[in-house]
Amino acid sequence: MNSLRVPPNASIAIFGTGAVGLAAVMAARIVGANPIIGVDIVPQRLALAAELGATHTIDARKEDVRQRIIEITGSGVDYVLEITARPEMLKLAVDVLAICGVAGQIGSGPRGTEVSIGMSHMLLGRAIRGIIQGDSIPRLFIPKLIEMYRAGEFPFDRLVRFYDFKDINQAVADAGSGATIKPVLRIGKA
Repeated sequence: MNSLRVPPNASIAIFGTGAVGLAAVMAARIVGANPIIGVDIVPQRLALAAELGATHTIDARKEDVRQRIIEITGSGVDYVLEITARPEMLKLAVDVLAICGVAGQIGSGPRGTEVSIGMSHMLLGRAIRGIIQGDSIPRLFIPKLIEMYRAGEFPFDRLVRFYDFKDINQAVADAGSGATIKPVLRIGKA
């Protein structure tokens, strides 16, 4: 919404459908992007991405992501959000861009991590853009998100699961397995 300013009917792929990626899927639906492609390795997350607005999902463990994106779009996507923090996925994000496409990098690997990008591929107007905090002004954007939530357009509560503090180990395990997107610990009685 803010960083890439995706226009209606522009194609977008979202690499990583955890909490940030699923929020991006919902935002892409709100702005009218089409197609919206969710890419992940956790089937439960991909299923939720489809429920929240992804028009297509790709299980990167079972499918060739590059090939499927070309099949879906014909020539590549206009935008990619790379959230996995895996160098090979950032390279792939750039590789699947259409001419003049933009890859937004949200995930970051350890300091010093490098990615090899084909220089000639970039000559056709493709770009990589680093994104921090969604490039928003929180005091202005958070009220907009709350309005969208109240209107039923941005159901972020679908990403949250509450755990009593005594169940902290289960919360961590569920987050690691993908069974829970965003675990929230409750301390004390609710």
